[in-house]
Amino acid sequence: MHYRFTHHFWEKWQEREAFFKKHQITPEKIVEFTFNPDKVLPDDVFPNREWRLKKVGNRCLKIVVEPEGDILVIITAYFDRTLKRKGLCE
Repeated sequence: MHYRFTHHFWEKWQEREAFFKKHQITPEKIVEFTFNPDKVLPDDVFPNREWRLKKVGNRCLKIVVEPEGDILVIITAYFDRTLKRKGLCE
């Protein structure tokens, strides 16, 4: 399957880049984690999206994706504290 990043992803990447670099997260790592997540959950707002979760150290990286034909659109990626509290990222 092919992938592409959205404009939104790149906007947020610029905001979070220093933090991601501190945790050795690159766009290439995001792609790797997208296709090899620890857990996949449905998005609780958009039924056509899903969350790809990856534990990175003691944090939970949430990657929001949406299939579009044979392309997986990577919408955003961020560390989500609530998933760990809910026990969804063990």
